[in-house]
Amino acid sequence: MYAFFTLIAGAFQSAMASLNGMLTNHLGMFGMSLMVHAIGGIVLILFMKLFVHEKLKITGLPWYLYSAGFFGIFLVASSSYCIKILGVSYMTCISVTGQLVISAVIDHFGWFGVPRISFNRKRIPCFLLILAGLIIINLS
Repeated sequence: MYAFFTLIAGAFQSAMASLNGMLTNHLGMFGMSLMVHAIGGIVLILFMKLFVHEKLKITGLPWYLYSAGFFGIFLVASSSYCIKILGVSYMTCISVTGQLVISAVIDHFGWFGVPRISFNRKRIPCFLLILAGLIIINLS
């Protein structure tokens, strides 16, 4: 079930990047990012009030956890800006490659409280296949 939700989230991410690219033409990169995050925030507040009934606590967290918001803004703004030049497929391929590389580093060192999973040689062919796919998409 989690894999299915992740698959759907990935599909939504590509659709969102395409729509955000269109919004950027009308609102500019930062205006689009503000609109997307404001609408998302309003929808989440309504969802929490209507269905979750959970109070939102945003104080007392370690300072570095607030950087997740910066990463979200950077992701939305940069992917929306680059999609016009690179296209959805190529931008998504590059994005996924970056995600895989940093996720392997995070797993290897156990950063951010995740279980430590050491990088091993068995993963190298997988990364090479992904790199080959990226090169093929770039050349096509």
